[in-house]
Amino acid sequence: MNSANAFAVLTSQIIYALNRMSYSLKLKSLKKRLIKPLFIILPGLVIATPCLAEHEIEILKVRDYQQNKQLLIDSESNFTLPQEVIDAVHHEIPLSFITHIELTEGKSLFGFNYERSRNIIKYRTDLYAYGVNRLYALYNHRNKKTQTFTTIDEALQTLATLQAFPVASLSELHPEQRYTLRMRISLDFWKLPTPLILEALTTSTWRLESQWFETSLQTPLSWQ
Repeated sequence: MNSANAFAVLTSQIIYALNRMSYSLKLKSLKKRLIKPLFIILPGLVIATPCLAEHEIEILKVRDYQQNKQLLIDSESNFTLPQEVIDAVHHEIPLSFITHIELTEGKSLFGFNYERSRNIIKYRTDLYAYGVNRLYALYNHRNKKTQTFTTIDEALQTLATLQAFPVASLSELHPEQRYTLRMRISLDFWKLPTPLILEALTTSTWRLESQWFETSLQTPLSWQ
C-alpha cells in the first residue's frame, strides 16, 4: 500500500469513528481539529493541497441602499456546479451553503487606519432533491423557510439572489463615515457524507467558494 492510500484509509477510519460519537462532543469541530493536522504531521505522506475550484461560485454585484431606517442590499451571484456535485444532489445528498456578510467601519487613531466590525451575518442554506419526480428545495436556516423548485437551475438562481436583505439599522451607523461591505458564499463540505469529506480534503471538486466581494459606502451627513 503506498503512502497516499495509507493516508486515505487512516483518515477515513478516523472520520468513521468520529461519526459514531455523540453529537454532544461537537463532532464537526473534532473532525476539523483531528483530520486537518494529518496533512502536516504524518511523515512520508506527500499530499498536494487542493486548490479551490475557480469561478464556480461568483458574486457578480452587490447594491446597497436605505429604506425604512435600514441599510439593505441586493445581490446577484452565479453558481456553476461541477457535474459530480450535481449528480450528488440527484442522489439526494444535501449541499449546505454558507452566506457570509460583514460590515466594517473605517477608523483612524494616531494616524493609523483600522477597521471596526459593525455587523457580521452568517447563515446557512441547504439545497437538496427529493421525491420520485425529483423536486428541488432550499431550506434557509436564517428565516426557517423552505422553497420548492422543479429544476436545479431555478433553485440555484434563487440561492444566488438576495433582495432587500437587511444588513444594519441606520441608527447604529454614523453620518459622514466610510463603511466597507464584504460578502462571500461557500459550500460547507464538512456537512457532506464521510467519503465526500475525504475527497474534499484531497481534491478541488468540493472546495466551492466565491472570492470576497467588497464594496465601500460613504454615509451622508444626514444618514437618519
